[in-house]
Amino acid sequence: MEDVPRLIICDDHEIIRDSISRILTDASCANVVGSACDGYTAIKMCRNLDPDIFLMDLAITRPKGSETFRKLMSIKPDLKIVIYSSEAEKAEIFALIAEGAKGFVPKQAKASNFVNAVRSISLGYVCIPDDYVNDFMCLRQNTIKTGNIYGLSPREIEILEACVSGVCTKQVAERFDISVRTVETHRNAIYRKTSCNSVDALHSIAEQMQLPVAGSTLMRHNT
Repeated sequence: MEDVPRLIICDDHEIIRDSISRILTDASCANVVGSACDGYTAIKMCRNLDPDIFLMDLAITRPKGSETFRKLMSIKPDLKIVIYSSEAEKAEIFALIAEGAKGFVPKQAKASNFVNAVRSISLGYVCIPDDYVNDFMCLRQNTIKTGNIYGLSPREIEILEACVSGVCTKQVAERFDISVRTVETHRNAIYRKTSCNSVDALHSIAEQMQLPVAGSTLMRHNT
């Protein structure tokens, strides 16, 4: 199967992993090279097996799906990540797509939906169900109204606000009960999405979004 993309599946239910693997293999649309039950195993597999596509249930743990997604985006920026879920809020899905996810499939979707998603993404397209597109457009309009035209996730906005308020990285990590490395991953994602390459540029972005910035007129006004 040299002419099809190499793919890793991550789901905490073995029966689902096996079912999706069989569906994709029977359709000859992917070479399933790995199957992981949690985030840490998936990250290790992606490092060792170098897949083209990573198919992941957002409900996984150790770490949770969104954190696994961001770690992989940091480690392997070119990895095409497809997410699926039966419970995730549409705002969360939209945020992950804005951060670089290449597709979303509802977990209760038909087998053909998973096949079509993998085939579309293999051809360089993003795959989103029709009934989600209008909701995503509404969410996008709301982000523009609030100044978040860069598609930053809610956590990234929190990190941005903390970083430009004069708080050091260690203090930011303690505030949100996350690791320093996770803070750095979020900060790198913020730099990438906003196309900024300096702290001063981030301050300008934060002011545009009306976030408190240390030393800015907004900060002085609030104090």
